[in-house]
Amino acid sequence: MNRDSSKRRPRALKLLIATEGLFALLGFASAFGLLSSPSGEGMGLPPDLLDNTPLGDFTLVGLFFVAFYGVLPTLATYGLLTRKRWRWTDVINRWTGQHWGWTASAAVGVILLLWIAVEIVLLGVLSEIGGVLQAAMAALGVWMLLLAFLPSVRSSTKLED
Repeated sequence: MNRDSSKRRPRALKLLIATEGLFALLGFASAFGLLSSPSGEGMGLPPDLLDNTPLGDFTLVGLFFVAFYGVLPTLATYGLLTRKRWRWTDVINRWTGQHWGWTASAAVGVILLLWIAVEIVLLGVLSEIGGVLQAAMAALGVWMLLLAFLPSVRSSTKLED
């Protein structure tokens, strides 16, 4: 990583870190809601929401949220904040040329967009608050990717050989 960039983070990187951190909190909260009430009733989800899906309840969705909307953005936030470099992440670092925290951040954005696409295929565009949440989560995924791919963010997370 650039020595100069380790002293001062660009504003866009600070926004990405804040976005990832907030998303992790929301991811853990959503996962807790789904896992503590797998029927979805505790979160006000209609009982027939999963009728056209291979899922019987929201347990797998809750576990997915823990892993990809809680743990992964937490790791991304940690990586972007600390800029620690671990030997086991070197394969990813060499592949992208970026610090693993950047790669994890970009992955969160992509996973979020893919999730919304799969959700729309399986459930359709939801009405009322569900549709608003689908649009908001898609916008959040695009926001994360836009921030991650800004030149100032990429240059501050670029690895030096």
